[in-house]
Amino acid sequence: MLGTRRDASVELEGLGKRFGKLQALQGLTLDIGEGELVSVTGPSGAGKSTLARLISGLEVTGEGRISVAGKDITHLPPQARRVSHMFESYALYPTRSVVQNIRSPLDAPGSLGRWSDEQKRKRIEEVLELTEMAPLRDRLPSQLSGGQKQRVALCRALVQDPSIFVLDEPIGHLDAKLRHKLRGDIRRRQGKLKQGTLWLTPDGVEALAVADRIAVLVGGVLQQLGTPDEVFARPANIQVARLIGDPAMNVVPVQLQGGALPSIAIGSAPPEAVSSDAFACLASRGGSHDSRQDGRLLLGIRPSSMRIMTPTPGSTAGAAEVWLAGASVYAVEPLGKHTLLTVELGGQRLSAKVESASRWAIGMPATIAFDPDQTVSFDIETGLLQVAGDASSSIRI
Repeated sequence: MLGTRRDASVELEGLGKRFGKLQALQGLTLDIGEGELVSVTGPSGAGKSTLARLISGLEVTGEGRISVAGKDITHLPPQARRVSHMFESYALYPTRSVVQNIRSPLDAPGSLGRWSDEQKRKRIEEVLELTEMAPLRDRLPSQLSGGQKQRVALCRALVQDPSIFVLDEPIGHLDAKLRHKLRGDIRRRQGKLKQGTLWLTPDGVEALAVADRIAVLVGGVLQQLGTPDEVFARPANIQVARLIGDPAMNVVPVQLQGGALPSIAIGSAPPEAVSSDAFACLASRGGSHDSRQDGRLLLGIRPSSMRIMTPTPGSTAGAAEVWLAGASVYAVEPLGKHTLLTVELGGQRLSAKVESASRWAIGMPATIAFDPDQTVSFDIETGLLQVAGDASSSIRI
């Protein structure tokens, strides 16, 4: 996945940056194709903003190379790179109106003669309408809310005609309805352009929603690069699994015990008997196809693949399903179309999506059920993906 794409407009090769003893970015190799939107996601401190500043030339590259359309720009000054950089901090001119802030890069010395006044006006009107900021065009930044300031900064970035768009948390402070609208509108708009777009966000769900490809960054190191389907269905390691999805994949330690009566235990919970078919499936996910072999692994179960049931005396699992009794409801979050349940078993907390009509209360006993074919597993020592389970192309978040 790290190879150079034929239509790559921007290439980063072995990019690294150190601040004293802190390695903020290490050996990052990434390409962005023409019209492609690549999202970079990861927790706070992952190196996302450092990456943006390196591309813009606001930080000196410690190692590696940055090229645009085959031209090495690693050591060019910021003004010679033509990077449209939206800052997380907005960086608006306090004495200029909304329109004047948006127009500022079009009037900059490096853009002289590129557009007529009428062309500038049309470009500004287009981004104002896109972000629903047209009614506020004459306000100063001091007269705007935080979300409105963010939209002005976004407009100022999108109005340009750069070599690459670098958007650092472009919609994080907007209300949910507008955020949902802009995810689709911006992706549609950017896909029609010749430039690539780098979208930086700590929100894994936002990254899934907007991107053609996702790069997951943790501790300055690229953990996985792939399409949204690939990253969601087959997370490369437990760090990726715990970042992507809403809620993210459950990753729990599992003990398998083979023999005439195979069983499975999650965390410190007592072992539960399972069918030979279910045990063999789980054992294969742990790297073994021997149904008699004991083993330990980290099991990944998507919340949408779990069923939570009220314990019923005499009920037994089918041949293809695992049932785990002895759980209790830890939290209940009704969300309209579905309810998020957090259940506790063996010292582990697992999230599940259940029907909204379900009636649950904190402390109620529960039984967990899942199909082993809908799971993935990770090596308990390295945390790396071992054998992927269901590779459905549909994304359920």
